[in-house]
Amino acid sequence: MTVIIANMIDLVASIILVGSGSIKQKTKILVVQIIQLLMQAASMLLLGGITGAISNVLSCFRNYLCYQEKLNAYWKAFFIAASIGMTILVNEQGLLGIIPAAVCTVFILFMDVKDPVKFKLLVTLSCIPWMFYHYFLKSYVGAIFDFASTITNTMTLYSMLKEKE
Repeated sequence: MTVIIANMIDLVASIILVGSGSIKQKTKILVVQIIQLLMQAASMLLLGGITGAISNVLSCFRNYLCYQEKLNAYWKAFFIAASIGMTILVNEQGLLGIIPAAVCTVFILFMDVKDPVKFKLLVTLSCIPWMFYHYFLKSYVGAIFDFASTITNTMTLYSMLKEKE
């Protein structure tokens, strides 16, 4: 029953994620992601994905600071250290539990890129490891929608590149 409830929560979060794939403005992407991340954190907690839930909650604060254009080197280092530190403390999933911290680290390092095409590429590539994390966590809805989001983001990225020409 827990798997079903978690997947229902993830369904709503995933619909929001896929919808964000058509958004081109960085600030709007970040706001929509905060809502989606909180919902998915709840789903992950139900499925035992503690490192993923922690990563998502940290990502909400990170996105807020980025939205406010206050994400500086200090905050980036803080969020990377918090993500890695919390993963070391609570990870009971082995290599699977490392995926959220790895994705979080890469995302934080590059999320303040100004070029919207490069930012969209970062968002697109960030969905792929989450797809595997969700699948092995039994968040099947999350995995399917991560795949769909990758496709949607790729199509939007293609559109953005065509517009740039």
